[in-house]
Amino acid sequence: MTLSSSIQAYGQIRYTLGLGQSPSPSASPLSPNNNTKKEIILNFYDDDKSQVVNAKPILDKYGFKVTFFIVCNWAGKEDIQQPRMTWRDIGELHKEGHDIESHSMNHKRLNKLSYTELNYEVGQSKQCLADHGVNATVFSPPHSAGWNNATDVTTIAKYYYLSIGGFTTGLMHLHCDGGKRGTIQADCRTFYGNGTLTHTNRYDIKEITHNGMDNALSHNDTMIFQKFVELVNSQTEFNNQPDGIMRSIPIIGYHDIDNNRLPDSTDVSLFAAEMKYLYDNGFKVLTMSDLRYNQSGKYLYVNDSNNDSNYVETNLTTTKRLSGLTDTKQRPAFSYRVY
Repeated sequence: MTLSSSIQAYGQIRYTLGLGQSPSPSASPLSPNNNTKKEIILNFYDDDKSQVVNAKPILDKYGFKVTFFIVCNWAGKEDIQQPRMTWRDIGELHKEGHDIESHSMNHKRLNKLSYTELNYEVGQSKQCLADHGVNATVFSPPHSAGWNNATDVTTIAKYYYLSIGGFTTGLMHLHCDGGKRGTIQADCRTFYGNGTLTHTNRYDIKEITHNGMDNALSHNDTMIFQKFVELVNSQTEFNNQPDGIMRSIPIIGYHDIDNNRLPDSTDVSLFAAEMKYLYDNGFKVLTMSDLRYNQSGKYLYVNDSNNDSNYVETNLTTTKRLSGLTDTKQRPAFSYRVY
């Protein structure tokens, strides 16, 4: 960012946070080219009650729909220190059009589990959400653990269409060709020809953790806001093409939206400033369920249509038992082929 851009961003957050005068109507701090498609995915984790108390009214103000990753056995948990959403809260979010997806049963690190425990955390969480009227097609492993473990990834692929994976500090490149660990990938296939996992794939979609910025910048809201603006606008160089295709997108994950300044906290006023910036600058907020995987081309893309033949729906007509689970009821069969 230039010094001028930094000053503009500073003025914007001071205004939005109530620390200064309103900028003139003609001012558009750090406004990217309005002819460029600008999109972003926002994810929320761990059933934190602050998300419905503090974040949802802000999201509602701008009409944004987001993804909530649910830890099934934490829903409705009574904990004074860390209040969680109730199933009624989650049901209301789902009814209002938010995307509800799976974040395991008990928030355990997948790469520390036995095979039976792994299937329970991954598979039973899908069934748990189904029991509450939600067909979850996206998973996110707790602590981002397991994205580089073939057993964990293969297990996730048995039940889900896509999955969040490792953390990043930049964009998610939808052709998976932005991974710079070793050789650069050409597509989003899950395994190389030699059987080893690729760095980025449909079950390892890279996400920015907002708490990484909160903690690295010591909850300095002005500096975090500047970083946020720089990050969300960095997609322009990849997406500003005549064909209008989205090639790269920022995916940002949040936890607590409160003013406690804890490791999982993002200040409420900062969150409000970020959402206002997205709205004022024409960003389209998407959910994880808006992502699709092209089977033949082996790349991810944003679905711009409700009628998408490339989208593999979960087969709910056939049932089987999930191996290793203690619950003996018949379970839906979820089969996604791993590429």
